[in-house]
Amino acid sequence: MKQNFGLLTVKGENLKINKLSIDTSEVIVEGDITSMGYSEKDFTKDKGGSLIHKLFK
Repeated sequence: MKQNFGLLTVKGENLKINKLSIDTSEVIVEGDITSMGYSEKDFTKDKGGSLIHKLFK
Protein backbone atom coordinates (compact mmCIF):
# COMPACT_ATOMS: atom_id res chain seq x y z
CA MET A 1 0.00 0.00 0.00
CA LYS A 2 1.37 3.40 -1.00
CA GLN A 3 1.13 6.29 1.43
CA ASN A 4 1.49 9.94 0.58
CA PHE A 5 3.54 11.83 3.14
CA GLY A 6 3.70 15.06 1.15
CA LEU A 7 6.67 16.68 -0.55
CA LEU A 8 10.06 15.15 0.28
CA THR A 9 12.94 17.63 0.35
CA VAL A 10 16.47 16.28 0.08
CA LYS A 11 19.37 18.66 0.81
CA GLY A 12 23.07 18.09 0.40
CA GLU A 13 26.03 18.42 -1.92
CA ASN A 14 26.86 16.73 -5.21
CA LEU A 15 23.37 15.21 -5.40
CA LYS A 16 22.62 13.11 -8.45
CA ILE A 17 19.39 11.32 -9.37
CA ASN A 18 20.38 7.87 -10.60
CA LYS A 19 16.89 6.44 -10.98
CA LEU A 20 13.45 8.00 -11.23
CA SER A 21 10.54 5.63 -11.80
CA ILE A 22 7.03 6.94 -12.31
CA ASP A 23 5.57 3.42 -12.26
CA THR A 24 6.95 2.44 -8.84
CA SER A 25 7.37 5.96 -7.37
CA GLU A 26 11.01 5.07 -6.71
CA VAL A 27 13.88 7.53 -6.74
CA ILE A 28 17.55 6.82 -6.09
CA VAL A 29 19.69 9.81 -5.09
CA GLU A 30 23.46 9.68 -4.60
CA GLY A 31 25.67 12.29 -3.00
CA ASP A 32 26.36 13.81 0.39
CA ILE A 33 22.86 14.03 1.87
CA THR A 34 22.71 16.35 4.87
CA SER A 35 18.96 16.32 5.51
CA MET A 36 15.68 14.86 4.35
CA GLY A 37 12.22 15.89 5.42
CA TYR A 38 8.57 15.87 4.46
CA SER A 39 6.49 19.02 4.30
CA GLU A 40 3.02 19.10 5.79
CA LYS A 41 1.59 21.27 3.02
CA ASP A 42 -1.07 19.60 0.88
CA PHE A 43 0.37 19.87 -2.63
CA THR A 44 -2.52 17.97 -4.21
CA LYS A 45 -4.55 21.20 -4.25
CA ASP A 46 -1.92 23.13 -6.27
CA LYS A 47 -2.86 23.69 -9.88
CA GLY A 48 0.72 24.10 -11.10
CA GLY A 49 3.43 22.39 -9.18
CA SER A 50 6.91 21.18 -9.89
CA LEU A 51 7.94 18.58 -12.43
CA ILE A 52 8.51 16.00 -9.68
CA HIS A 53 5.03 16.67 -8.26
CA LYS A 54 3.47 16.17 -11.68
CA LEU A 55 5.40 12.92 -12.22
CA PHE A 56 4.18 11.36 -8.98
CA LYS A 57 0.62 12.70 -9.12
